[in-house]
Amino acid sequence: MAESISNIKIKGIAASEGIVSGRAYLISKARLAIPRKKISAEQVPEEIKRLKAAVRGSVAELEEIKKELGAHMAREPFFIIDVHLLLIQDESLWREVELVIEEDRINAEWALRKVIERWVKVFDSLKDDYLRERGRDIDGVGERILGKLVGYQEKDLSQVQEPVIVVAPDLRPDQTAQMLFSKILGFATDIGSSTSHTAIVARSLEIPAVVGLERITEQVEDGDLIILDGIEGYVIINPDPGQCAVYQEKKARWTAVNKLMEQYASPPSLTQDQHQVQLSANLEILNEIHFLKKYGAEGVGLYRTEYLYMQRNELPSEDEHFENYQKLAEAVYPDQAVIRTFDLGGDKFASELKLAPEMNPALGLRAIRFCLRSPDIFKAQIRGILRAGAFGKTAMMFPMISGLEEVLAAKRMVKEAMDELDHDGVKFDPKVPVGIMIEVPGAALTAERLAEEVDFFSIGTNDLIQYVLAIDRINEYVSYLYQPLHPAVLKMLKQVVDAGHKAGIKVAMCGEMANDPFYLPVLVGMGFDQLSMPSRLIPMVRKVLQGLKAGELGAMLEDLLKLSTALSVKNFLHEHIEKEWKQAYHLELSEISAGDDSFICR
Repeated sequence: MAESISNIKIKGIAASEGIVSGRAYLISKARLAIPRKKISAEQVPEEIKRLKAAVRGSVAELEEIKKELGAHMAREPFFIIDVHLLLIQDESLWREVELVIEEDRINAEWALRKVIERWVKVFDSLKDDYLRERGRDIDGVGERILGKLVGYQEKDLSQVQEPVIVVAPDLRPDQTAQMLFSKILGFATDIGSSTSHTAIVARSLEIPAVVGLERITEQVEDGDLIILDGIEGYVIINPDPGQCAVYQEKKARWTAVNKLMEQYASPPSLTQDQHQVQLSANLEILNEIHFLKKYGAEGVGLYRTEYLYMQRNELPSEDEHFENYQKLAEAVYPDQAVIRTFDLGGDKFASELKLAPEMNPALGLRAIRFCLRSPDIFKAQIRGILRAGAFGKTAMMFPMISGLEEVLAAKRMVKEAMDELDHDGVKFDPKVPVGIMIEVPGAALTAERLAEEVDFFSIGTNDLIQYVLAIDRINEYVSYLYQPLHPAVLKMLKQVVDAGHKAGIKVAMCGEMANDPFYLPVLVGMGFDQLSMPSRLIPMVRKVLQGLKAGELGAMLEDLLKLSTALSVKNFLHEHIEKEWKQAYHLELSEISAGDDSFICR
């Protein structure tokens, strides 16, 4: 092996927070090399037979992995294995491969690679990050079966005995699922995004991960010492003593901050003058439920249900909805879980929905618009939520509401679902609260009338801000215009809060603005009853909340709302933080240790 080069620093995407150091465990630098052969008509049946045998072998392998996971009580990655099993058993995929073998007269390996690359290309063309990552699932399934066809034996990650940092082009979901996680310090991959399965599993298990490093597998050798910074998204290969010292101190500070935050991981969430603001969690998959207690979440303010639709080839049944929401309700009780009905449509879809492409999917047939046009699909979810309410405290929330007609139509469907359940003698909660997301300016401007029809509001600032300011927040050319402190945004938020409170209903916020402590004085001053955010951010927000006095924030807000630009509002807040709330935002890290035995840097 060539002499290793020291101190190579590579920037990627921070997918799961934390800082670790350890030896690299390198997985296959290159894709499988496959033979390309022309075959005769007489050889076609044998190639199809080989393909089917490889598929059966892959299914058996995945079933065995599931069995082993069950034995180790490693339930978190189960859904990932199920996704791959569904894909492997998709008849349309394998029939397409068989047709290529028959028509092009080529061997099974070549035909399989050709079809998989075609499917992945389709997924790569989609705008939605999550769906693009599902193309990686298809690619992973193809590589697994190709391995069977060519007799390749990959590294068995379940046999890793020493703590290592796994480095790979990408990690197939089934690979991450079979790891003995106690031995894996972190992940580093060439490709991937914050929505990739590697990132999802890493976050669910709180293992640091950096993805999208592009050429990490070409630059690292098996056994190299590396530092993985999952906070800023860096990997340092063979760090020199100076880099080691820098990151040892950075890890110590990170550890100290987390230790300090443990003090703020217990509710209730009160200001200095005993005003309560409920701090709840945003949740995407049930595997993350155990973090609610760890970080002191006061219920779930937003449970996104899109995963139930996008991880499968067929639509979920009512019973599947019910079982999923029942687990959530029971785990969160006695707190409440707010379940958002699915926000699918446009460029987010389940394969069975077969939606036509749209010029502007963000403003197209999605969310409540799609639900109202697909009553059978919508009602299955509504019935599942109502039934789960009998086992805990659930609430249902409709997204993308633009006006009163949609609210009334959705409520009629809820009433129909209740009547059907009652007629069938099925147990449900007839008093499940019904709320709406305010993320469309039309809803915000008519909030006073809408408040008369629902039990609560929840403001989704991510969409509301971009619609109010007419900008695409993920467009690099105009993203600078995405300004939560724009006076128009602030006045609209205040109008919605006032309208909700006038009608006697609770007003929450579940967008990214809710989880940034910098905005907290504004939101408390406006009178928000609940803020919902990723659970790990709750302790920090709670700490800042405890340093504020709600009674003083009303006057501050009046002055703030008189300002004319986002920059002037930002400067105004900075000045107040420095003069009045400095202690609330200050972190005293006096107990930082100079050393860390777990940080190997030699």
